[in-house]
Amino acid sequence: MLRGLFSKLEFPYAQFPCKALTGEQIFMPFWEAVSRLERCDFKVMGVTADGLSANRHFFMLHNDNNDELTHKVINPYTSEERYIYLFSDPPHLLKTVRNCWASKKRNLWCNGKEIRWKHLEDLYQRNRGETGLVLVPKLKYEHIRLTAFSKMRVDLAAQVLSDSVSKAIKLTEEELEETSKFVDMFNKFFDCLNVSSFGAGKQSRNPFKSPYRSKEDFRLKWLEEEFMGYLKKWKSDVDGKRHTDKLKMKEAGKMLLSLETRNGLDKTVLSFVELVRYLFSVPGVEVFLSGKLCQDPLEKFFSCQRQRGRTNENPTVAEFLSNTQHLRVINSICKPSVHSNCRGDKRPIDVTDENTPLSRRKRSRK
Repeated sequence: MLRGLFSKLEFPYAQFPCKALTGEQIFMPFWEAVSRLERCDFKVMGVTADGLSANRHFFMLHNDNNDELTHKVINPYTSEERYIYLFSDPPHLLKTVRNCWASKKRNLWCNGKEIRWKHLEDLYQRNRGETGLVLVPKLKYEHIRLTAFSKMRVDLAAQVLSDSVSKAIKLTEEELEETSKFVDMFNKFFDCLNVSSFGAGKQSRNPFKSPYRSKEDFRLKWLEEEFMGYLKKWKSDVDGKRHTDKLKMKEAGKMLLSLETRNGLDKTVLSFVELVRYLFSVPGVEVFLSGKLCQDPLEKFFSCQRQRGRTNENPTVAEFLSNTQHLRVINSICKPSVHSNCRGDKRPIDVTDENTPLSRRKRSRK
């Protein structure tokens, strides 16, 4: 799927049917696509993928120097020195962070205090007071009792890791300051990488949701210093506790977010900061929406595919390709499902209503 950083381009470029997927299978088609796009005068700036093991392995295949983390690779198909930045999809990262917090197999611990899911459950119970006054109106039962389906919903994760929940936890019990800080840090992280409109910052009075207009934006420094510093300090605190209490590596690992999530966060932040600074060094670039780096168009594409199939949940390759051709034509008026796992497009559909009747077809004379 191609997506323009400064345009409305959203185009399903290629698809490859397969029974199983590995990182090696992605490697060659990806670079062939980059080569063809560069020859067509497109500038490939980055690639976004979710946390699938094949995608993570695909990123690791670019690790030539045996570094612990590779967040960019040189683009060999351009005459200038330009990089392709590697991103983990921010909405998927937010879901994995929430899932680590909610997991019963993990006991998150930072700065000498626990970060427990029970703190959110207690807030929900207080929120159901008999007075009818609630601190967090959006906090519902479905946010607390997660199912296999609700774990995939980005909106539930965003509403749990939100500013209102952070302040409510801190207001109810001061001892839960570390849990409140945990929620606040990831709320701001998601706001930084999820800017999708020009007016959201002013409407919500939240500067983290405003468009980027300079390479000196305060959020870039916040991501580099405060957010990355928070993750590094969390790791160092757990390492110190492991040596002090003589814990096993497996036990200490349960006090942190999963390794895949931490690597995804580090890679995405480093790539994002460098990409934004590069974009504003290009003449003519005045504003940038970070939400362009999310893979919402891909989610919308699969949602529209399911609509085309109706009750057919297992389309053949021929049916999938046929549906793709139809979606390429009607993409401008096709809408994703209301319950799709992406932001809805609220722009009105521009369809011309023509009342002129069609001309009659001339009968062929025999």
